[in-house]
Amino acid sequence: MAVQKRGKTYWCDFTVKSKRYQRPLGTTQKREAQAREAKLKQQIKDEKPTNRITYGEGLLRWANSGLPKSMMSHARNTRPYLDSVILQEVPREAGKMADDMLARGLSNQTINRRLAVVRRLLNLAYRKWDLIDQPLGQKIQLLSEKNTGRLLSLSQDEVSELAKHAPNETAKAMIVLAAYTGLRKSELFRLQPRDWEAPLLFVRKSKGGKPRSVPVIEELHGLVSLPFNITDHALRVSFEYAREQIGRPEIRFHDLRHTFASWVASSGDVPMTALRDLMGHSNLSVTSKYSHLRSDTTAMINKALKL
Repeated sequence: MAVQKRGKTYWCDFTVKSKRYQRPLGTTQKREAQAREAKLKQQIKDEKPTNRITYGEGLLRWANSGLPKSMMSHARNTRPYLDSVILQEVPREAGKMADDMLARGLSNQTINRRLAVVRRLLNLAYRKWDLIDQPLGQKIQLLSEKNTGRLLSLSQDEVSELAKHAPNETAKAMIVLAAYTGLRKSELFRLQPRDWEAPLLFVRKSKGGKPRSVPVIEELHGLVSLPFNITDHALRVSFEYAREQIGRPEIRFHDLRHTFASWVASSGDVPMTALRDLMGHSNLSVTSKYSHLRSDTTAMINKALKL
């Protein structure tokens, strides 16, 4: 059937491989509509049979059409298990993936983030891309997170070992500073020379939107060279290599933040209100934070985190 005008836009209406296609062609020009229809027909004819599409191919399609940044790391970690698996078999293999990750010591929360990637991809394959004819995403069951709050912390020796095995010198510095300041990775990356006034690092933009300052113990001042000359990818590669080398594949960069909080809280020298401010969980004004840290808290942190 020839292209047809519906309202101001031309539509196509044709059948290929026993399947009827009706969709707008995005143009008001008939000749352009005919060209687009011909191109669309050819693309459909050249398509790989959908029953042989693999998880890796689906993931690539998602990456090219809006995979959220927050899911990219977890998506990468599903690939060794599922890349060559056809979509129809993914639910079964995802269960095996979860079992293996549990055996390796990964937390239920981490595994669930990866299962969520798998489930969402299958939902897209069914609802948006027409790659599968069943809602297989419903078969992906998340693990229980009840009473599994993850507050993993390292010892000072473990932090030193982790940093020592990082192949990149800037990554070494960021690992140590994350553990001894509690700064998030994103906050470390945003630091500029103006944000360092020894012994304080000034976090002007944080997750909670509240500026704060954090003291750095004197022994680590030499590690503060801003901005940190490393990409997020290079830091991730160095960190993942280091954690494998020390036999702790379950460690996340964010655990260094928990490590800082654990050290400070367990020392008994820093009030919880001060720790709240240091972690950026406070509603106090910027001025009160800065004045508070410039007085007693810097000395207490030096005592609590003494190397």
